[in-house]
Amino acid sequence: MDTEFATGGGFSHEAVLYRQPAQYRSAVLGFVRDGLARSEPVLVALPAATAEAIRGDLDEHPDLVFADMGELGRNPGRIIPAVWDFADRHDGRRVRFLSEPVWPGRSAAEIRATVAHEAMVNLAFAGVPVAVMCSYDVSRLAPKVAANAARTHPVLHTTDGTQDSPDYAAGRIPRFPLSRPPAWAQRFDYTSDLRSVRASVSRYAQDAGLTADRLPDLVIAVGEVIANTLRHTSGGGTVCIWHTRSEVICQVSDTGHITDPLVGLRRPLGPGGLGLWVVNQVCDLVELRTGQRGTTIRMHMSLAAASAARPAARRPQVRAEDPAEVTAEDLVVTAEDLAEDRSADSAADSRRR
Repeated sequence: MDTEFATGGGFSHEAVLYRQPAQYRSAVLGFVRDGLARSEPVLVALPAATAEAIRGDLDEHPDLVFADMGELGRNPGRIIPAVWDFADRHDGRRVRFLSEPVWPGRSAAEIRATVAHEAMVNLAFAGVPVAVMCSYDVSRLAPKVAANAARTHPVLHTTDGTQDSPDYAAGRIPRFPLSRPPAWAQRFDYTSDLRSVRASVSRYAQDAGLTADRLPDLVIAVGEVIANTLRHTSGGGTVCIWHTRSEVICQVSDTGHITDPLVGLRRPLGPGGLGLWVVNQVCDLVELRTGQRGTTIRMHMSLAAASAARPAARRPQVRAEDPAEVTAEDLVVTAEDLAEDRSADSAADSRRR
């Protein structure tokens, strides 16, 4: 495989669509070594097994840092903030980020969030000295995953070499409609009494089996979102909460409209206004849909008995959308894909039991 990659001093975003280990190693090891040779610090965020497969081929280096993508990227909304933090620690130098954001076993909701994340990378770092390479094992992933990677990456590495992506959709962030909450979800409206909403969410999540160490995270996240409703809208909002065998899901909707597509994706500089950034840090997955008709924020928390260490909780704020605001023209995947996604969610749910 041709291992040529972008070597300019500005932003680049490349996808490696690989089928063979040798193809993968050639691309990613070349990307890392080239960066270190150019005195560009490199952050490597891969699933643990994948990271171990290449770690032995890389010498220890003060500018080389590894992170577990299974933890960092469980919620794709944590990835861009981590890259910003890494870049800020090396201010004045170009940095590189090697990522593998999708792997077998990802739920449909996680994959949709990852597609949006990849598109937002192009907005977040435009004009910034950051080189990003994202690897996709297309031999083990659904064809639509590779198709979406081609739409969100300007440059592709394939078995045919390196090329500009003919399907790249510059400036476009794909939007996927959220499924409706189940009919049996608990629903309650709020206009001012935030304490009772937090208490209701806490009781439900505890009864559903959310572990004691994660319960405060959900209460913090929901509290910040509903507080944002009262801060930025004239009306109240609606909370829906339900659970599956593997997670508690809490959705908050109101009439607000978030106009910044990158909201919550960079650590705030001051003590206030932490909002959606904190929601992303403490939740296992966050899905945000916003439009003229309102905003919806759906927060997922794993029911795993032994939850892995999470980033320390700070404090949030947000808002929410009506799924009807998202039109067919906004979609990168089709209605047929969404039907497949429901099956994928069920399969992922079974694997996590």
